[in-house]
Amino acid sequence: MKYGIIDNLHRSHDKESLRNIYHNIKEKGFDVVINNENEYNKEFNFKLLSKSELIKYADVIIVLGGDGSLLETARTASESLKPFLGVNFGKLGFLADVKENEVLNCIEMIEDGKYHVEERIMLDAFYRDKKICALNDIVLDKGSSQRVMKISVDINNKYFTTYTSDGLIISTPTGSTAYNMSANGPIVQPGVTAFTITPLSPHALAMRPVVIPDSSIISITAESSDKRMILSGDGQTNIDIDTLDQVVIKKSERTAKFIKFDGSDFYMLLREKLGWGGFKERISK
Repeated sequence: MKYGIIDNLHRSHDKESLRNIYHNIKEKGFDVVINNENEYNKEFNFKLLSKSELIKYADVIIVLGGDGSLLETARTASESLKPFLGVNFGKLGFLADVKENEVLNCIEMIEDGKYHVEERIMLDAFYRDKKICALNDIVLDKGSSQRVMKISVDINNKYFTTYTSDGLIISTPTGSTAYNMSANGPIVQPGVTAFTITPLSPHALAMRPVVIPDSSIISITAESSDKRMILSGDGQTNIDIDTLDQVVIKKSERTAKFIKFDGSDFYMLLREKLGWGGFKERISK
């Protein structure tokens, strides 16, 4: 296997961790390269490639950082059908759930074939001649306006409802623990073939989140007093939307390929990250 490391590290001690991970992999005799996006990488005598070259070169992509780093890489890696391993250097780490001290052991399990690839569905949003791809969610936001929007939603060419709210989240199961969760949307197990539609600060309590099949095609037309709104993918890619213009959202043909190991447990991850049943230190006892 050829391994490519993409890092989004900024703290000095994290940079030292990066050097240790790189050299530990090399010492085991594995082929490893690293992206040259960060200047400090050049100081460490790494084998460097640009991010696009690295994704083409590597069989497995290792992402060091937080969930934001993994989201960005997932969208790019999905174009090349490459699987990736997320190593958490951030805070919560729902997606990048491997710890720093587990990296070498994970690579040895990959070499021994003791892993599986978990494919996660993604979203495509179309507006005029523009397209946004997302792993977590597509969000329509009111932007700088202080007033609520009226958002008309059709599902499979049938009128569904009109939300009066600050915006709307269309979430994949992977993204259900992101913005969707903070907006009181449901948590959805990653293997469920569904999307969630969740309004942001709806004007009426009866406007609740809805779970629909991932085969659905969602059409949105929104009206804003500010005349312009923002459409975003994973909170990282944004385009301006004119009032009363249509946005179409559907399942992408691409998937994100997560490397998982025996013992991976989504429900345990929820308990650990959200502190269900008590504080984290109580769970570990």
